[in-house]
Amino acid sequence: MDKGDYDTRVYEMIASGPYEEYLYKNGKPKDPLNAMIEGANITRQRTAHLMGEEKLERRLLVSNPKVASLYCLPKIHKNPLAMRPISSNVSTSMEKMAAWVVNEMKHYPISHGASVKNSVDLVEQLKGVELRMGEILVSFDVKALFPSVPVPDAIQSFRGHLERSRASSIQIEAYTSIVERCMDQNFFTFRGKFYRQVFGLCMGSKLSPLLAELFMSDFEGKLKEEKFFPRVWKRYVDDVFAIVEERHLEQTLELLNTRYPTIKFTVEQEVDKKLPFLDLIISRKPDNSLKFGIYRKPTSTDRYITSDSNHCGAQKQAAFHSMAHRLVSVPMEKDEYTIEKEKIKKAAKLNGYDEDFVEKIIRTHERKQHKREVTNLQPEKENLERISMPFYAKVTNRIKNALKRHGYHVTHKSENRLRDLLCNAKDKIPSNEKSGIYKIECQDCAAVYIGQTRRKFKVRLKEHKKAVANKRANESSVASHAISLQHNVDWDNAKILKNIRKSSQLNAWESMHIMTSEQPLMNEDDAPILSPLFHLTKLKL
Repeated sequence: MDKGDYDTRVYEMIASGPYEEYLYKNGKPKDPLNAMIEGANITRQRTAHLMGEEKLERRLLVSNPKVASLYCLPKIHKNPLAMRPISSNVSTSMEKMAAWVVNEMKHYPISHGASVKNSVDLVEQLKGVELRMGEILVSFDVKALFPSVPVPDAIQSFRGHLERSRASSIQIEAYTSIVERCMDQNFFTFRGKFYRQVFGLCMGSKLSPLLAELFMSDFEGKLKEEKFFPRVWKRYVDDVFAIVEERHLEQTLELLNTRYPTIKFTVEQEVDKKLPFLDLIISRKPDNSLKFGIYRKPTSTDRYITSDSNHCGAQKQAAFHSMAHRLVSVPMEKDEYTIEKEKIKKAAKLNGYDEDFVEKIIRTHERKQHKREVTNLQPEKENLERISMPFYAKVTNRIKNALKRHGYHVTHKSENRLRDLLCNAKDKIPSNEKSGIYKIECQDCAAVYIGQTRRKFKVRLKEHKKAVANKRANESSVASHAISLQHNVDWDNAKILKNIRKSSQLNAWESMHIMTSEQPLMNEDDAPILSPLFHLTKLKL
């Protein structure tokens, strides 16, 4: 998509959606960041006090926060082409608190509602279900779920879930205050302007999926006793598989669409006694029981990571493991099982794999499925810490085996990603507003200073300038160098060498840059981490 066309579509979406530009009373743009930081600090301190954990306040701090940035993904299957807005909450003032609440909710799993985990879970729940006279298969879909959810109702569902789960009053107060603050800080930037979402949950927040699930669980729970509510109702996020009486379909749709003004459902009926749902094709047998098959969208190309690509074996096999697991987990008739198996083999051949490759993977999953059917016992899992590193054939496998002996499980990542070759739709953050490892040069000699900062680089640079101007050599190594040698500092070319969000990585990256520097250093202290590994090679950073 052309950038100008992209911007036009985004602006149209903002103008027609639940968004408004954030302005001062005089109509000038207003940056909400300072108010967001102040509100986040109040909530963070209050949470630590309520939970009685002093270290929690520090743990939930985002050292260099920013306003969320908006980017959109085109819905290419929609006509006319629509845009899906995503407000990236990475490095926002509430990011860590939102993630903490989501992690805490693992202790309070959602047990009410009619949601399914995946297509395999759906099949398990539909075993034994039969259609009655006059019933049909349908699927309901919520239009734009996240922006349509009323935030006060979602927060009420969140609080109600905690009360049903018997969380303490202190925990409820702490968790809810964070959720309320996160929902209040629904600002984002696009092309240098600040906007606010005035209704609904924003896509991009870690809390939005949790709140949407709780809201929908309450939504279907309140309608369950209504006359026209479907007898069978199984929901995956915003997609619903249902069995309804054909003559009451309109009344059912009306019931769903009148509960909340903003929650609107669309419906799709079975065709030729078949209905696609998730990655399944669900059909009715002559005896009115259900039959399951594998569904592939018409846009499917069967293209996966090819056999000759520079990826580790686990990544190459991942798609075929997924297809094999689905093959053996979904109960299919013999002829449909054979057809699906041949499709997997055909896809493997298309991507450069031989037939034995697929057969071996399928046999592995057949054995696992047999074990699940005859016993509930599970093999004890190794308690290994997961780490990630780039994949380089031969070398990486040796490192992986060595680290496994010391309790580490290595996962791989590719250094060459398609998205790195494409245009980034997000607004660029100015270099002086980033945090990480930075370099300051001297105008009169070859010396450089390499340091780290958790805050904005421009804030730290200002402190160096002030120390030089006030001749306070003890406050900065840059000032010490400039004052003792009467040299001038090249402030204009000071720059960020490596943008780093995670403060735990700062010492390692600073040490790497210091110990691989080919220029003399102004630094008076040694690198934070003195490791011979940094001297093995001059890395291109």
